[in-house]
Formats: sequence, C-alpha cells, structure tokens
Amino acid sequence: MEKEAIREELNKVRDEIKKIKSTFFDMRDSKEDHFQKGEEYSEKINALYEEVKQIEKENNLEKINEDLEEKKKEYEELKKEVDAAQQHFDSMRNSGSKPSNKNPTVKTLSSEKATSQIKKLENKLQTQVLSLEKETELVKKIEVLKDSVNAFSKEKEEGSEFKNLRKDLYALRQKYNAAEKKIRSLYKRIRLISKEKKKKYKEIDDLRDMKKTSFNEFRSQKKEYVTLGKTLKDLFKREDELLNDLGESPVQKKRKNDKISKVKQKEIEEKLMKKGVTLTTEDLLMFQSK
Repeated sequence: MEKEAIREELNKVRDEIKKIKSTFFDMRDSKEDHFQKGEEYSEKINALYEEVKQIEKENNLEKINEDLEEKKKEYEELKKEVDAAQQHFDSMRNSGSKPSNKNPTVKTLSSEKATSQIKKLENKLQTQVLSLEKETELVKKIEVLKDSVNAFSKEKEEGSEFKNLRKDLYALRQKYNAAEKKIRSLYKRIRLISKEKKKKYKEIDDLRDMKKTSFNEFRSQKKEYVTLGKTLKDLFKREDELLNDLGESPVQKKRKNDKISKVKQKEIEEKLMKKGVTLTTEDLLMFQSK
C-alpha cells in the first residue's frame, strides 16, 4: 500500500478514535453517575426503613399487637360464655316453670299469712271437738294453705335464681362489650400508626422505582461502554499497524532516535579527540546525557 493511502487511512482511523473517545468518556461518566444515583437511592431507602422502625418503637407497636392478640382470645372466650348464659336464661324464661296459684281464695295471701292461718287451723283441730264434716273441711283448708306456702316458697327460690341469672348475664355482657371496645381501640391505634408508615412506604416505593431506573441505565450504558472500549482497542491496534507501515510507530521512533543518538555521541567523542575543535552547546548536552 502506498504511503499516501496508508496515511489517508491513518487519518480516518484517528478521526474515528477521536470521535469515539469523546463518546467513550461521556458514557463512562454517565454510567458512573447512574450507578452513584442508584447507591444514593439505596441509602435513602435504608434510612426510611429505619424511620419506619422508629415509628413502631415510639408507638410501642409490638406491645399493641400482643395486647390485641390477648384481647381477641379473651373476646372469643367471653362470647362463648355469653352465648351459653343467654341460652340458659332464655330457656328458664320460656320454660313456664314459675308457679301460679290457681285457687282464688289464697292467691292474694302472703306466705306469712298463710303460715299463720295454718297454725291457727291446726291448733283448732287439736284443741276443739269438731264434727267429722267440720274437721274434714279444716283439713282441706290446711292442705290448700300448705300447697300455697310451698308454691310461694318455690316461686321465690326460682325468682331469685332467675334474677341471679340475669345479673350474671349482664355482668358477662359488660365484660364482653369492654373487650370488644378495647379491640376497636387497639385497631384504631394500629391504623394511625399504619397511616404514618404508609407515607414512608410510599416514599420507599417511589425511590425503588428511581433506583431501578438508575441501575437499568447503568447496566445498559455499561454494555455500550464495553462495546465502545472494544472498538477503540481495535482502532488503536489498527493505528499501530498503519504507523508501523509508515515506520512511525513509537517503538520504531525510539529505535531511530537511539541510533541517531549513538551516531551523534560518536561524533562528539571524535571531536574531543582532536585538539582545537570547539564543541557546540548541543554537543555538550549530548555528552552530558551519555
């Protein structure tokens, strides 16, 4: 290949190197910027996670969750007790077991009055001489009065049990409602804490998107950067080949300069050997560099 053609190709190669080098360094700086931004987003994300932990710690979220679980268990147990007590109460209320005195003559008598009359009638039977008819009549009255007293006593006992059941049911319902209220209160506190955390998580999600974009750009530009690097390497190799063809490669230039230096030094030495020859400044510098 003629030297002119070689030099023309060399100029084209160098122009291409110059153009690609500019893009190559810009790409290097750009990809590093994207990587640095991705790292900064990671640091901000980690800082926000620490803020979330701090929110939980300041509001004692762990203790709230523990209390909630305990109250939920208590609530379920109370619900079972309330249902059982309500069923028992309804069964007793609807059983119709309350006594009702069908005898109109003793219906309005109190237990004390009926007991008093029984004693009087029994005393009369024991102390007085009565006809058989009268005695039979008194015995019947005594039996009716005794039935009335027994019925009243039973009704009183059942009424007391009924009241106790009502009282127990009411107490259980109070506990049940208190547990339910506490659960709602704990859930409300959790929602308020979650609201604060949600703001932080929104920032985290936004930063994650930006981080992903930055690292995607970094990876994409890194591929281009590597490709440009390989292209530059090939161009530099071609430049060396063309310089070799022209005899202008750095290695060749060094060899040529070394050869010239040796010749020059030899000439200086010969001048020194001759008397009356004046050395130039260049000769002296060359000699000193020997």
